[in-house]
Amino acid sequence: MAQEGAQEKERLLFGGMARWGGVDFFGPSYASSAQRKDGKIYVWIDPFSVWQPEGTLGRVLKLPIIRSVFFWFRIVLQLVGSIWTLVFFVAIMGVLWLLVSLMERGTEAVGGPVGQVLAFFAAFPILPILLLFFAAMKFTSIGRYHGAEHKAVAAYERYGEVTLENAKGVSRLHPRCGTNILFYITLAALADPFINWAPYAVLQFILISEAWFVFGKTRPSIAIGNFLQRYLTTSEPGRKELEVAVESLSELIKAENGERASAKEPVLIPARY
Repeated sequence: MAQEGAQEKERLLFGGMARWGGVDFFGPSYASSAQRKDGKIYVWIDPFSVWQPEGTLGRVLKLPIIRSVFFWFRIVLQLVGSIWTLVFFVAIMGVLWLLVSLMERGTEAVGGPVGQVLAFFAAFPILPILLLFFAAMKFTSIGRYHGAEHKAVAAYERYGEVTLENAKGVSRLHPRCGTNILFYITLAALADPFINWAPYAVLQFILISEAWFVFGKTRPSIAIGNFLQRYLTTSEPGRKELEVAVESLSELIKAENGERASAKEPVLIPARY
């Protein structure tokens, strides 16, 4: 295992996303998708690249407002780039639409105190949505895979390689976690019922990302993000979840280093746990 403090090679930047039964990672040129089944870990490697503008255009795309448009554009590209991520996102959107529709119908049909509660949740749908989201993250394998994803990336960033041993020893809290932006999404969504202006539906995405760019690296924002990760959006992974994340990121690193190529068939790795 590489020791901390040893001469470091240039680190690649990896992102990831936990899902039901597995985890996805995204690198500069490839993406990996892994799941555990029948005592084996299945790892798929696919080409993946996000346009990285340079020079004058790169500087322009870092300007306020413009950077937000580019930010959400890259999010859409990431969703389209991974079939598992796209399916997961569409499923979430379908469930959220169904939830809000049921609350609105329940408000008319039930009435009384229960109807008032449903009306409140229908006016502020972000609240029940967050409750369901946090419950799913804490009480299903998604939260454990989310923690495993963070540990695998953190191990690579610290040691330059990722193994079960070094991944076990790092924190499951990560400063680049996408759920840290959840605080700003919540604030924008809570303001939604009070702003009777149709363009706000689009404008709020700009406000969310601009707030993230301006305040995301401040100590209060990081503290809130760490709180969300520690208590609501991640769980300490077991050996099984951590092994899947480690093998997935290891195969992705091999692809990024030119040691293997993408393939239609997955890599099958015997599970140790």
